[in-house]
Amino acid sequence: MSHADHHDRPKTDSKILQEQMDESLKEYGRSNRSLFLSSLAAGLEIGFSFFLIAAFYSHFHGSVSPELMYLLVAMSYPIGFILVIIGRADLFTEHTTLAILPVFDGRKSVPELLRVWGIIYSGNLAGAALFSLLFVQFVGMTERFDESVFAYYSGKMMADYGGGQFMGAIFAGWLMGLLGWMVASSTETISRIVAVALITFVIGLGGLAHCIAGAVAMFCAWFAEGTDVGFADVATFLAIATVGNTIGGAIFVGRVKYSYIANHR
Repeated sequence: MSHADHHDRPKTDSKILQEQMDESLKEYGRSNRSLFLSSLAAGLEIGFSFFLIAAFYSHFHGSVSPELMYLLVAMSYPIGFILVIIGRADLFTEHTTLAILPVFDGRKSVPELLRVWGIIYSGNLAGAALFSLLFVQFVGMTERFDESVFAYYSGKMMADYGGGQFMGAIFAGWLMGLLGWMVASSTETISRIVAVALITFVIGLGGLAHCIAGAVAMFCAWFAEGTDVGFADVATFLAIATVGNTIGGAIFVGRVKYSYIANHR
């Protein structure tokens, strides 16, 4: 068998688990500053999903049907995730699954897990807030964007407040956890991009709450004039989405994958 043939063979589940475990342990070994800066970058970069959503909305919302507009919005959703995940920045919803694996394996403690989660989450939110501040300023300075996008998209995000949004957030966290495994199983950049695009398109089309990508839109609506979104709306969205995403990634992917793979190694 040639080296190329061996390289093209799919990875075993045990191999993927080991790679995920090694990657997670590297994150634990990084300094707080390094983790925060990488997370800040992720929060900034994921904002380009909403940037593209706003661009499509601004140019087409008056001339296409609501159904087509919804599809264009969903198609815009993956771009920020591609920038973040392929660019190797730290995104909280990836680490709900990744960072918990060494805890299940007994190599790291819960307080150590909370340190990693806390730094990544705060860095992501800081980046999302900074991007939103800049984007709202930009929209006010150009004719290329329609400010009504802030009310339009935040209204869609708040439509399912409560149980529906929470269940959607669990599904989003579940899909993001599975995405981490798909990316780890892929050996080529193009296949990783396709995996990211497909999974995040599903999240966008399903209108599922993602705590970081959604934070950009919510912060924009809060910072912009002409919307009814206040701090309480932002805080409620973040609380529901964050808890749901964490459950989806940590339990439905991290716990399940670890349990069945570790028991058969």
